[in-house]
Amino acid sequence: MPPQNLNQILDNKTLGSSELIKLLNDYFYSIRNNIPEIHQSIEEAKSNLSQFQGVNTYLRKLNYILRKKNETELKTFLSEHANWDLKINEILFNKIYPFIEDFGSVITISRSGTVLEILKRWHKKNKMIKVVVCESRPMFEGRLLASDLAKEGVKVKLITDAMMGLSINEVDAAIIGADAVLKNGNIINKVGSKALALLCKNQKKPVYVLTSKSKFSDQNSFKPKREDPNEVWYKKSKNLSIQNFYFEEIEKNLITKVVTD
Repeated sequence: MPPQNLNQILDNKTLGSSELIKLLNDYFYSIRNNIPEIHQSIEEAKSNLSQFQGVNTYLRKLNYILRKKNETELKTFLSEHANWDLKINEILFNKIYPFIEDFGSVITISRSGTVLEILKRWHKKNKMIKVVVCESRPMFEGRLLASDLAKEGVKVKLITDAMMGLSINEVDAAIIGADAVLKNGNIINKVGSKALALLCKNQKKPVYVLTSKSKFSDQNSFKPKREDPNEVWYKKSKNLSIQNFYFEEIEKNLITKVVTD
C-alpha cells in the first residue's frame, strides 16, 4: 500500500500516536531524497499534532538526524522506524501478561494502536478473552477498535461511554493507552479515560496504561486544546455553549501500573 500524503495523515482524528508515527515515517521515507520537503513537512506535523507526545519525540529525533546532513543515517533511521512498534509491542506484552493472564475480560476506551496489538497477542494465548470497548465520542474511534478486534476473532462488546457504569462489573480490569505521561506521573489520554479510571477505583478494578517511553514528557502540566464544537452538536443558540476536548489528564493515583518499554 502506498504511503498516505501528509494532509491525510494530519487530518486523521481517529488514530493514536504509534499509528500516526508509522504513517509519518512511511511518508518521510517516500520523500527521503527531498530534504527541503522533509523539513517543511516536519514543521506542519509539529503544528498539527502537537498534542501527541510520541509524535513530538519522533519528529525531534528526525530533526536531529537531518541536522547531521548524513543521507545514509537518515535512510537508516527511517528504515529502523518502519517496524519499531513491533519491538515495542512485544516488550509491552511480555511485561503486562503476568498481570492479566488470569483475567477473562477487560474494558478500554478510544483506539490505541498499542492496546490493539497487545489485545491481539493476548487473544492468541487465550481465545476466550472478552473486551468491552467504549465508543469514544465525538469521533467514535472506539468503533474502529471494536471492528479490528472482532476481525481477529476477539469477542467484543461495544458500548456508549455513558454505559461504563453498567459494564464495569463484567470486567476484571481496564487497559488504556496514553498520549503522554507527564513528569509528575499523570497520564494524558482520550476524554472519558478519567471517568473510567475513577469508576475502576470505586469498584476496585485495576487500571493498566500501556505506553512507550517516547511518550514521556518533561512537562508537569497539561492544557487541553479546544476542538470543533460542531463535532458534538451543530445546534446554535444564544445561551448554548458547546465544548469539545479530545484529551484529558488522569491523576497517577488512579492508575494501577504504567507498563512501558
